Amino acid sequence: MAQYLLVESKSPLEGGEHAFELAKQLRELRHNVTIYLVQDAVFAARKRFEAGEKLLAEAKTHNLTLLADEISLRQRGITKERLSEGVRVSNADELIDLLMEKSDKAIWH
Repeated sequence: MAQYLLVESKSPLEGGEHAFELAKQLRELRHNVTIYLVQDAVFAARKRFEAGEKLLAEAKTHNLTLLADEISLRQRGITKERLSEGVRVSNADELIDLLMEKSDKAIWH
């Protein structure tokens, strides 16, 4: 079982479902998967954003870890109160740790 880190940078309206689809496939193969949302991908983590709600529901069903970059959230005006349940705010330090030490494979989209 491998530890995957999938970094998604695109909004769910612009092809940002890629990481979620790949993550589901990897989980079915019994790998651990973390999805790290950066740039416009953080819109998926916003409460009541229809395109993101479906992705987050599927992520929860497949037991995926979801992290959202704090700077990307701040730049887009998404506060912790507007963040969907199951998504944790993260930062560059954690991303670097995940990339360098805590993941066997990383894919950036």
